[in-house]
Amino acid sequence: MTELENNLVFAGVDTHKDTHTLCLLDCMGRAIGTFKFDADAKGYDALAGKIGDPATCAGIGVEGTGSYGAGLTRRLVELGYCVYEVMAPGRARRNPGRPKSDPADAEVAARQVIARTNLSKPKDQFGWTEDLRQLMIARDRLVRATSAMINAAKSLIVTAPEDLRRSLAKLSRKDLRSALSALDPGADGVVLALGALGRAWDLQDREADAVEGKMKEILEANAPALLAIFGCGTVSAAALAVAGGGNLERLNSEAEFASLCGVAPLLASSGKTERHRLNRGGDRKANRALYQIAVTRMSYDQRTKDYVEKRKGDGKSKKETIRCLKRYIAREVFRALRHPFEVKGPSWKDLRPARQALGITLVEVGSALNVGFQKVSYAETGRLMNVQFLEKYDTWLKSQTKEAS
Repeated sequence: MTELENNLVFAGVDTHKDTHTLCLLDCMGRAIGTFKFDADAKGYDALAGKIGDPATCAGIGVEGTGSYGAGLTRRLVELGYCVYEVMAPGRARRNPGRPKSDPADAEVAARQVIARTNLSKPKDQFGWTEDLRQLMIARDRLVRATSAMINAAKSLIVTAPEDLRRSLAKLSRKDLRSALSALDPGADGVVLALGALGRAWDLQDREADAVEGKMKEILEANAPALLAIFGCGTVSAAALAVAGGGNLERLNSEAEFASLCGVAPLLASSGKTERHRLNRGGDRKANRALYQIAVTRMSYDQRTKDYVEKRKGDGKSKKETIRCLKRYIAREVFRALRHPFEVKGPSWKDLRPARQALGITLVEVGSALNVGFQKVSYAETGRLMNVQFLEKYDTWLKSQTKEAS
């Protein structure tokens, strides 16, 4: 064993909101010591100083690199350390008799680095994917708050006076919001309560739309190929981009990305039965995004409809078919993340000028393509990133141009 190998240390960090606990092990796996530091800039530097030169540190296992350990992870990466994210075992999966304490958890993290088990490279905490992650949190909370307002308003309408209940009972979601927002704020009782809920509902809806609009701007500037995937809207694209992270090179293959999203097939065979089952692990938001894309394609994409019918003919259930679809979509998403600016098909920016040059209205296009004029407008303004429809629309415009000439 060389002198450098003799001096190597392995580190593990158990992170919390206010303090971080560091455990150091030597090259033989013997404990050097356990230390506690404040979770601030000075504490990060002090922790790094205790570890020593990055050249003599074989790796640092950090719990929660995307939460309590985010700041520490950024600082350690800046200083040149090799940082890994370690997966802490759940309470039910802890080894019987193993103590539960910050030093014990830090030691487990360090030993995982030595054994190279349950390790992954942490996601980049900088750049546009981090901005997306923060905006997703804000939008999610706004949407949840909006749902709470709607439920509270509908429960009050049920017990409201007959004339008020009758006027509000059969309104659509949008009309109900407008009606509640317009109620007299100086009134008393249920009218005051419904008006307050309606105005809060309206405000939160507008804020959520504004945040989603900003998310789309970020995606269009950094990963338009994601938005071009059939059935992938702004929210789904954002969830998948955040799951991949700004440093997608940490994933060696699309199979690893599928596993990260919880769509890698798990063998569930027994006896004469050979099958795979759903994966309950992975990033659940990314998994949900893949599910939404699959369901959308099952309704509107003819190729997907044909695939579903074929699977049914093979005796597959709906759940098994969706599982297979999500796996295929994950492969498509991984390619889009690896090549974020490779968008196939025509650009939506060219459609409106071409239509206007021919003197054709949105209604006439919608009638020719057998869709509503709103869909045509969404395609022309970039709100509908459906490659198949854009190609169909572009082909029709070119045919009209030839006829006009």
